[in-house]
Amino acid sequence: MPLSFEHVAKTHWVGPYEKPTLVDVSLTLGVGDFVAVWGAQRSGKSTLLRLAAGLELADAGSVRFDGVDLAALPRAARGRLRLEQIGLVQADGPQSAEFSMLDYVALPLLKRCTRSEARTRAMATLSRVGVAECRDAKWRHLSDGERTLASLAHGLVREPRLLLVDDPTAGLDALQQKQVVELLRTAAAEAGVAVLMTSCVLSATTRAHAAFTLGDGRLEPVIDPATASGTVIEFPGGGDQQTA
Repeated sequence: MPLSFEHVAKTHWVGPYEKPTLVDVSLTLGVGDFVAVWGAQRSGKSTLLRLAAGLELADAGSVRFDGVDLAALPRAARGRLRLEQIGLVQADGPQSAEFSMLDYVALPLLKRCTRSEARTRAMATLSRVGVAECRDAKWRHLSDGERTLASLAHGLVREPRLLLVDDPTAGLDALQQKQVVELLRTAAAEAGVAVLMTSCVLSATTRAHAAFTLGDGRLEPVIDPATASGTVIEFPGGGDQQTA
């Protein structure tokens, strides 16, 4: 399995108080799975992804990538995983404001191939997500939708086994949200990438193979409130129905 959480707990300090961010969270993603997690702002969604990426470590339980506990790996080894096998997509853009989007997307490849090859692959990925025309643009010149798609290209260009996507639908209209979610669904289906997406827009989760809510630190499957059967909703066009 590319990713598994086993009874994970994480706390953070808020002023003088210790606040539980995640409580007994268990989750598994296999090859080609597309899983969405909905939660309000500050519900712990970003922490969930940072743990999956090895940027933070669990206080209890384990987070495993390909069966290996990330807490058992040195910081440098976790960094190599993020460079080569785990794509983390956030909306903060390039560190240099002067990077073109082509250079930004090519950046993760520069330690693995020539600059020419990296730029060729970056251009192909920008085309794949539908923003080839933004290749020479700077981050500050892009719309919110273009920034989201360029960030997805930055995550996808390394051909990761696991793609972690932090709230890509925030600030987008319904059509743009659908475009982003369909790109993630295609990446899971065609490239076999395991995709974990968080969103503060509940409707954006309905095309995932499985959806969960995160609140008060607890991860719960999205269930049919009419039956309270504990069955994860089988969304139209989504994956197979799963039981909680």
